Amino acid sequence: MRPILMTSMAMVAGMIPIALGSGAEAAAPLGRAVIGGLLAATLASLTILPSIFSVVQEHASRLSPSLDAEDPASRYAAQPDIERPPREWS
Repeated sequence: MRPILMTSMAMVAGMIPIALGSGAEAAAPLGRAVIGGLLAATLASLTILPSIFSVVQEHASRLSPSLDAEDPASRYAAQPDIERPPREWS
């Protein structure tokens, strides 16, 4: 969480001069939009997304399919070799 907050706050701090219109007043609305969007995205990624993830995890199956080929309960387990007659090469 700390790296997300640090990155977002650094970007917001860097956009403040543009949002205040120092230098180019035409870019001020863009600066305000970037700051607002970044704050909204940060809030969503730190609160809403984990909430949705926990709800989905609660409804997920308790038994997860194993992908291990050496696990006999896995549907991907290696099947025993079947005795086949040798091929005749011509």
